[in-house]
Amino acid sequence: MCTDWDQADRLATAVHLREEGAFERLVELYEGSLFRYTERLVENAHDAQEVVQDAFLRAHRALTRQYDEARCRELNLKPWLFRIARNLAFNKKRGKMNRLQIPLPILEDDDLRGLTRGEVPNDFEKREEMRELDRAISGLPSEYRELIVLRFLEEMSYAEISRTTGSNEASLRGKVFRSLKLLREALGSKGVAHAMS
Repeated sequence: MCTDWDQADRLATAVHLREEGAFERLVELYEGSLFRYTERLVENAHDAQEVVQDAFLRAHRALTRQYDEARCRELNLKPWLFRIARNLAFNKKRGKMNRLQIPLPILEDDDLRGLTRGEVPNDFEKREEMRELDRAISGLPSEYRELIVLRFLEEMSYAEISRTTGSNEASLRGKVFRSLKLLREALGSKGVAHAMS
């Protein structure tokens, strides 16, 4: 029995081999980030939870029934899971006529890198700036908002984002640059330009 599941590259194989606790560890590692990501795509917490549950069911089915051990060993788990969730989220969003607008959680402004979830700065002015950042990100077109979330909140590499979205890395770099430019412009018009410096 394997115990090195903290390494994501081994985890897919452990689930494939039905090692005790492997799938639970996979859910534990990725549930929170998949939920935050899909909530931004479907703009509804209840729908996001359904998408995440369905994504884990599909992942389990693929890892245990559809993929062989060699394919599980080669699998880049995080972008693969995010791609499943992304496809399900877009399907759900297309299928819904009425959408709820749920704002993003308050974000720290460390050039958007390493954003922590739910932490609220003590300083009133800082909290206001974070609300402006939150609104500015929410106001981006969905494609750009998704890229900001994947690159800076989930800290994915361009290669991982490429696997998640199906876009090539070169075009992704340009789109992330444009996303940041739009975000800076939105923040600059509200006097929060330093949040992106």
